Amino acid sequence: MPPVNTLLLLLGATLLAVVGALFGSPWATGVGGVVVLGVLAVHPAVTGPAVPRSTRLLLQGGLLLLTLAGVAEIWGWVASPFGDTPPSASELIALLSDPVRQRTQFLRQVAVASCLILASACLGVAIGRLPRERLRRIGRAAPTVGVLTLIALVFVGLLPSGLTGPLGSFTNVAVAALLVLGGYAWVVGRAVRRHGTASIVAVGATVLATAAWLAVDHAWRSRPEPRDSDTFYQMGVSVAVETGPDVETAIAVAALLLGAALTVLACARLSTADSETR
Repeated sequence: MPPVNTLLLLLGATLLAVVGALFGSPWATGVGGVVVLGVLAVHPAVTGPAVPRSTRLLLQGGLLLLTLAGVAEIWGWVASPFGDTPPSASELIALLSDPVRQRTQFLRQVAVASCLILASACLGVAIGRLPRERLRRIGRAAPTVGVLTLIALVFVGLLPSGLTGPLGSFTNVAVAALLVLGGYAWVVGRAVRRHGTASIVAVGATVLATAAWLAVDHAWRSRPEPRDSDTFYQMGVSVAVETGPDVETAIAVAALLLGAALTVLACARLSTADSETR
């Protein structure tokens, strides 16, 4: 388990990144994210002599690629021509219909998706290099933990706006969130008691793989194409213009940082010779 000071630093930096994403501050999000990933890269659990050198390099390489993905994404926030002022629907439609802007946005999304895919590959190879017995434990935990993690991610992704209608009120949404996420935590806790750290690796890897898949989907959707006459697109942009906190981005940042921390620290622990063997 990380020392108290390191844990507090990770929690504080994560909170800074999430709050920055919530209120659209690229600098707060960037600084918080870089601190979290940097602390993980130099954490004694990762850099210790008991961790094989190849595994250590793969884990640190994955963290570096996650950092580059974050920088590429946040650069789009910094380069926004509107600054801190939310654009109107007409301004946003004109901007997104600009061919130069479309191409720039597409290339940025491709860069983000590529970095996330490569980061997932590095961490996947690091997991694949674990001893066979520990890989079997991950394989036993993955079907249950992985599927439930995907369900929890979908549920959390729908929380900002998609559940108020079916459930009727904010109170109902809060109760449903408590039940679903509490049940998920209980099941994962049982899996950890049964399979050990292998369950944590399965959770983190599922989160990162989902983030990479969503980035690829986002890049595909942002490919350049004429949109001037697309009435439905313009209506969608008009509905998407909001001035409140960006809850969806904050959730995505929190999930990505949590997935990175769980995967890297758990994989590093399993790779050591004196790791638990039960």
